Amino acid sequence: MKGPVCKNETKTNMKVLTLKTQMKKAADIQSEKLDLIQWLAGVTESKVIRQFMLLKETNKEKASTRLSKAEKEAIDQGIASIKAGRAMSHEKATEITRKKYAHLFK
Repeated sequence: MKGPVCKNETKTNMKVLTLKTQMKKAADIQSEKLDLIQWLAGVTESKVIRQFMLLKETNKEKASTRLSKAEKEAIDQGIASIKAGRAMSHEKATEITRKKYAHLFK
């Protein structure tokens, strides 16, 4: 059997192998999820059900605390501003805000 003809063929072969691996992992995960569903359907202990409910809620909380791409970019811009010296202390910002919006601090 001959080896790859060129670098592009090697890259293509690697991409195909990677895709096959990803598809197999996805199929394995689906199989595991189905096994869990079947097992959970037969569970009668309320303690186990409550543990799964807690796990579900914890997972929802984690998902809701993920940052969007725009939020990450805004944070990165803020960090870049600080590094470039375009930042002020909390006290200075409060002083400026109190002067500009004095009517809100009465």
